[in-house]
Amino acid sequence: MAPVITSISPTQGASGTVVTIAGTGFGAIASTPTVHFDNTSVTGTVTVANTQITVTAPGGCAQVNVSVTVGASTSNAKPFFNIAAPTIGGINANVGPDTSPPATTLYGSGFAATTAVTFGAAGAGTLGPVVSDSQRSVTPPTFVVTGAPVTVNVTATNPGGTSAIAGASGQYTYYDRPTAATITPSTGSPGDTGVLIVGTGFYDVSAATFTDPAGPTDYPADFTPLSDTQLIVTVPPGAPSGTALNVTVTNPGGTTTPALTFTT
Repeated sequence: MAPVITSISPTQGASGTVVTIAGTGFGAIASTPTVHFDNTSVTGTVTVANTQITVTAPGGCAQVNVSVTVGASTSNAKPFFNIAAPTIGGINANVGPDTSPPATTLYGSGFAATTAVTFGAAGAGTLGPVVSDSQRSVTPPTFVVTGAPVTVNVTATNPGGTSAIAGASGQYTYYDRPTAATITPSTGSPGDTGVLIVGTGFYDVSAATFTDPAGPTDYPADFTPLSDTQLIVTVPPGAPSGTALNVTVTNPGGTTTPALTFTT
C-alpha cells in the first residue's frame, strides 16, 4: 500500500524543527522512511506503526512540499513553511521615556511572522500591524528607570526562532523624566549668561526652554551641561522683558514639570 499523508504538525518552523507526519502506510515502528522537503531528503523515524513519522526539518526559507517514500512508493505532498529566524538591522526611534514610550519601528527581516518583540529586562512590547517582512512597528513596554539611562537589547521571535543580539543597531535606551529644583539667579535680563539650573536626570539634554505663558511662546535657550544634576543656561535674547517666564529642561525621558520661574 502506498503511503498517504493526512497531516503534518507543525506546518511551519525553522531548520531543526521536529515535525510529526500523520497518515497511513508508513511501515513498522522504528523503520526509517525517506522524507522529502522538496528536493532535500532526510531520514524519518516511524514512531507509531504505519501511522506516524517523526522527522527534523532541514534548512530553508520558503514554502516546501513534504512527501514520504516507503520502498518504491511516494506519498502525496503537504506544505511546510520553512521560516528563518528574524534579524534586527535597526530601530527607527531607539530612545524614549521609561513610562508609556511611543511606538517605534524595527527594520530587518522575518517580521511578517513575528509573534513577540522583547526589550531585554523590560519584557514584551506590543506589536503593531505588519508593514512588510522587513518592517514592523512595536510599542516598547514601560520600564521604570531611576537615575542614569538604561539600555536593553531588543529581540524578535517568530516560528523560526529568536533573532541574535544585534549590538547597537538592536538596542533601545530608556530615560527617566528629568526634574528641576532651583534656578539661580531667578531674575535677570534677556541675554544674561551663567544661569544655573539644579535638578536630576540631566542626561542627553536636548532643550532648555523659556516660555512666556501669555502666548504661550517658547524661547529656546543655549545651555551647557555641567553634570547630570546641573545645567548652565543663557536667558534667550529674544525673550520679553518684565515677564515671569516658565523654564523647562527636556531629554528623551520627557520635560521637567512643574516649570521653574525666571523673571526678566
